[in-house]
Amino acid sequence: MNMTTTRKGFLAGAAALVASGGRGATALPGGGGSGSPALPVFKDLQTVKMLSGGGKVYAISTRLNTISLSTVFVSPEGKILVVDGGNLEGGGKDGQFLGEFLRSLGGHVDYWFITHAHGDHYGALVTMSERPDFYGVTIGELIYNFPDRKWLLAREPGSTPYLNNFCDNVLGKCLKDVKRGDCSPGRVVNFGSWSFEILNEPFRCDGNTINNASVMISVKAGGKTWLETGDLGVEGGRDAMKKLGARLKHDIVFLAHHGQNGVDKAFYAAVAPEAAVWPTPGWLWDNNNGGGVGSGPWRTNYTKCWMQDLGVKKNYLLLKDYVFTA
Repeated sequence: MNMTTTRKGFLAGAAALVASGGRGATALPGGGGSGSPALPVFKDLQTVKMLSGGGKVYAISTRLNTISLSTVFVSPEGKILVVDGGNLEGGGKDGQFLGEFLRSLGGHVDYWFITHAHGDHYGALVTMSERPDFYGVTIGELIYNFPDRKWLLAREPGSTPYLNNFCDNVLGKCLKDVKRGDCSPGRVVNFGSWSFEILNEPFRCDGNTINNASVMISVKAGGKTWLETGDLGVEGGRDAMKKLGARLKHDIVFLAHHGQNGVDKAFYAAVAPEAAVWPTPGWLWDNNNGGGVGSGPWRTNYTKCWMQDLGVKKNYLLLKDYVFTA
């Protein structure tokens, strides 16, 4: 397959829905290159009218030029679900931003869900825990399902200092009194008139171990179904396809592993989304390791081709924040 040609076709045909506020723009926003995009703030957010019945879904970009995942669902009744939260690197800018933003929403998170045990997903909680007041934020229920820590770290020793700090100091001390929610597959939770469901148990394998242990969450919000995949890999994705079957179908998917080297095309075909959210910085979108477009080892172009082949015309690249509204 000619990846360059296919990418040009994708860029020409995809709808980022930026300039028109969700009504017909025809190109994804900026490329990014090897430079860092300006730190996004919510005054610069892109608004997309997608929901029904009120409420908002915030797809939050990293405050840095790195990978992360952070989503905030605010139901029409003001109930809040946070998924992951962002990266712990760069002086904790992701966590600082999220803490201040959540405080501006009233400061109480009803449910905080963590997809898997990597620092670019739980990092905001690390940063927030370093403040005695936790940014004025309280959490009703913390939901996660990590496989045994020793088993994980035997397969990914590079994660040792980060995961030990998170488990021992953040979960074990700062958040020790926060309720631990049931993370069993099939659990459905209402937050206001919206709801979410835990879809799977962590898949255990010796390759790409922590990513493949991602737990997916399905959110029913604003008349749409939203699939948060975390960093699920090919093996975990294939296991989920076998166990979930037609239940994988969703309206919007947050692409696995930041849009590259995650689940395969068959998984996305089963999801059959009308829209895809790319938690993908500019350098990763361009596969740019500093030597120009296409100079890196990442596989983002494959996912672009899959979205094109599957007819996904609404693609939201998180170089800035997005808010989906009624």
